[in-house]
Amino acid sequence: MEPTQTSFLQALNIQSRINKGQVEIVADVHLIKAGQKVGNSEAALLQKLNINPFSYGLEVKTVYDHGAVYDQKILDLTDADILKKFTAGVTRLTALSLGLGYPTLASVPHSIIRGYKRVAAVSLATGYTFKGTEKLKEYLKNPAAFAVAAAPAPAAAAPAAAKDNKKPEPKKEEKKPEPEEEEDDDMGFGLFD
Repeated sequence: MEPTQTSFLQALNIQSRINKGQVEIVADVHLIKAGQKVGNSEAALLQKLNINPFSYGLEVKTVYDHGAVYDQKILDLTDADILKKFTAGVTRLTALSLGLGYPTLASVPHSIIRGYKRVAAVSLATGYTFKGTEKLKEYLKNPAAFAVAAAPAPAAAAPAAAKDNKKPEPKKEEKKPEPEEEEDDDMGFGLFD
């Protein structure tokens, strides 16, 4: 600013002085606050000082879309939030269609699995066998045959540890068979059966 412009600053109650041929503002002045309208004198001063503190934009408060009004928070949704809401909706749709017995693309896999479980239960309860239940029946006949392959590994390590320690193993006590209970006179039926 030129030194002849000091009267303009004095009109705005801004203390200034002339130093080495230039106008110097003595103290910091808070001229404009956020959200406050800018008057003509403030705008003229900022223009003379070549300061452009303005940024223009919209502050969204609500969103209107096809007759529906939404809060501005809807604009802050991420893709993960949308996917989470979509998944919850599909889950509800699946539960509803399963409950009603109405097949939809989301409920058909569950219906097929439920049907397979029912057929497998009938197969296990009866003598009928099909390819899907052969392994289940084998497992029920002999569960020890399907033991995890890692189970024999500790048993194989035990003789190696015994060689290192060479301590005598304590004798295991044999369990005596328990006497069988006498049959009830009520043929296995209780009072409240």
